Amino acid sequence: MPIRDLATHSARYVTVAELAKYWAVSRQQVYKRIESGALEAIQLGSRLYRVRTSAALKYEQHAVVGQQIDKLPRKIGVRRVFRKSGTE
Repeated sequence: MPIRDLATHSARYVTVAELAKYWAVSRQQVYKRIESGALEAIQLGSRLYRVRTSAALKYEQHAVVGQQIDKLPRKIGVRRVFRKSGTE
């Protein structure tokens, strides 16, 4: 069952794939959050995880989605490089 909203989702548990699709990230990103302990999950098999819907909602409410631009290092950015014509 696709997730429309975690707050109103009827299932008690969601799969990693469902959560990744809902958050628009890769499954690997969800696994990284589970392995780091940031997202609570239960492991049912060697490669089978389920995330409690309430735990996913709690993570979503407290997660830092991105960094502010002013906190990024100043050296990161796109730089235009001009080359003389006729050289490679």
